[in-house]
Amino acid sequence: MTHFEVPRLDGRVALVTGATGGLGLEVARVLAVNGASVILGSRTESRGLAAVETIAAHATVPPRVVALDLASLASVRDAASRIRDLTGDRLDLLVNNGGIMAPPLGFSVDGFELQWATNVIGPAALTWQLLPALEETPGSRVVFVSSDTHRRARLADGLIRDDVRGENYRGFPIYARTKLADLLVANELQAHFDDRNSGAISVAAHPGFSATGIVSSGFAGLPRFAHRIAAAAVGVLGQPVAMGAMPILLAATGADVKGGQYFGPTHFGELRGPPGPAHRSAAATDRDLGRMLVARLEEYTGVRAPA
Repeated sequence: MTHFEVPRLDGRVALVTGATGGLGLEVARVLAVNGASVILGSRTESRGLAAVETIAAHATVPPRVVALDLASLASVRDAASRIRDLTGDRLDLLVNNGGIMAPPLGFSVDGFELQWATNVIGPAALTWQLLPALEETPGSRVVFVSSDTHRRARLADGLIRDDVRGENYRGFPIYARTKLADLLVANELQAHFDDRNSGAISVAAHPGFSATGIVSSGFAGLPRFAHRIAAAAVGVLGQPVAMGAMPILLAATGADVKGGQYFGPTHFGELRGPPGPAHRSAAATDRDLGRMLVARLEEYTGVRAPA
């Protein structure tokens, strides 16, 4: 595939998390320009309102913002309830884009390591609590944003437990494991849809190496001079945000997309280029590993996973 054009989305309702900058803002903008009624999940009110202003000038339907901190299960619960009220239990598209990459060790308000809290635990809880709206909407779609770094990751029950407690913390390896976890959660959700003969589908995408804030923030632990050099290199070598968003938009809106598919850039080892099918590791399709992860996430979130 050398080109993908987002179709008209009039009448459809979409929720994009992490929508105040980078890939999330671009995805939300393109969806809104093409007619979708877009809800922006934002951790801070000021950034949410700024994103609304950025998008609104060209949107067919004025975007809305909902307070959402993925690292807080209380915030996720409140946001899911608010979104269901706002939409009347209609949700055509959920894009689980919000995430962080390799920050210094920190913990969520619920006591989980921040990457696991933001990248996996919060999105799983949000998705599961929005399932009534998704399953009431014909042809709905859930997109999980992963990373090509998942192919270098491994997961096991003990490793997950150590990670969420912040033991033996190493930022980039844990980031890769969270992105593997996102693919496993996406697979298990698709298995649920298949078992129910649902019209909903669960898919995934990754943006390749894109010049976004999440990439430069991943060097936050470096000395100041090294951080500046690394951030500048990202700006030069990373593909533009508009290109990085294309695999996500293909997963979200492509007419021929099927449940369980995974998309990314197609050039230079999936680092750059136009969108198309992406490769995933064997671990990313391991159903036993997926079931184990979902059981652990049920424990952490207090939310029942779809059976």
